[in-house]
Amino acid sequence: MLLRLLFGFGLFLGSLMLGWELHRRAVLSEARAAALVRWTLTGPTMFVLCLSFWKMHLRSLDPWLLPLLGVLISSSTLLPAYLYATRTRLTKSQTGSFLTCAFFSNLGYLGAFTAFALFGEAGYGLSMLYLVFFTPCFYTLGFWIASRYGRTVSPPGLGAPLSGELRWSPFLGMAAGALLSLAGVPRPVPLEWLNTLLIPLNTAVYLIAIGAQLACESPRVLWRPCLAMSGIKFLYTPLIAWMLVSLFRIEGLPRLVVLLQASTPVAVSPLVLPLLFGLDRKLANALWLVTTVVAIPWLLLIIPVLQRL
Repeated sequence: MLLRLLFGFGLFLGSLMLGWELHRRAVLSEARAAALVRWTLTGPTMFVLCLSFWKMHLRSLDPWLLPLLGVLISSSTLLPAYLYATRTRLTKSQTGSFLTCAFFSNLGYLGAFTAFALFGEAGYGLSMLYLVFFTPCFYTLGFWIASRYGRTVSPPGLGAPLSGELRWSPFLGMAAGALLSLAGVPRPVPLEWLNTLLIPLNTAVYLIAIGAQLACESPRVLWRPCLAMSGIKFLYTPLIAWMLVSLFRIEGLPRLVVLLQASTPVAVSPLVLPLLFGLDRKLANALWLVTTVVAIPWLLLIIPVLQRL
């Protein structure tokens, strides 16, 4: 298990660092990184998700509860985040960054790939089903929070991501795979090994593109909000998740996937919101950096515990 986890963490951090280095050397410009993201989401990602959902057993109730649990668990973070921001008198732009970083966790590129490293393609598929809510919530609730605490005027072209192919392409892949699964169509044997290869490759390419856009500064002066965010991500959220999976009586691999996803750090996506809405970019970067660094030893510690809960 340790080797599989180290492989997952190594791919996640190594890909981000490679992207950052390629950008620093002027090899991967912002335009090239954006084109790489578009190609990944509209091509390999669609195919990977289709194959993953095709293999899942979707005729039982448990898998379909995962997106609902994802929304409930993520929404529960807004209360402690808001109370902390109010009590510590964060500025308006800092409050917006803190709330969006609290809501959105790294469910896809750390959580899902860790599930793949531990449980194979079945774990990856369940993880992707869990985070179905992520993109709609990001472009609705996330943008609303950011506009509420940032600029009063939405940036030009805001509607494009809402209706463009980048939003819908992953869902089309998931829908196609789910329909094939529900129809009982057997998946060809050669596709078994193909998706096992495509999942890490697709993850690495996307993370390289994201790494080219990172701008990390020292979080030393922001250690208090970083500590509070770590408490939300690694103590409060897993506790809420455990209560919910126990309430809904979810067992087996779906239970492990929910508990794992609830233990992930701040997502990369909220780092885009300060650029669009004038939130505190320095705080968002610090929250992402610190929780990501803390997540590696934390997940190594907590995963054996999750399997017993």
